[in-house]
Amino acid sequence: MLQSGKSPVLNAMEPIVSHMFEDHFEKTGVLKCACERCQADILALALNHLPPRYTSTQAGEAYVKALFQEPQLQSDILRELASAVQVIEQNPSHAYE
Repeated sequence: MLQSGKSPVLNAMEPIVSHMFEDHFEKTGVLKCACERCQADILALALNHLPPRYTSTQAGEAYVKALFQEPQLQSDILRELASAVQVIEQNPSHAYE
């Protein structure tokens, strides 16, 4: 049974995708809108199209990170991020607030 507080389970894809987003999109200044809402929407959309990699240990997280040193897997993440950027830039949710 889970205790209240921080979950012992982590989707190791989240920090990997977030880091790649920062390096390839956020830092480069290519985003039409860099507000926090659009960035969160881009990350959520990309993560929803990538397989989750859940782990409950730091060793498991390190293993998943090692898997994503493969060029094809990095390419898959970049493809989903680019697609998500395009979708969110065409339909920013902050425009509806």
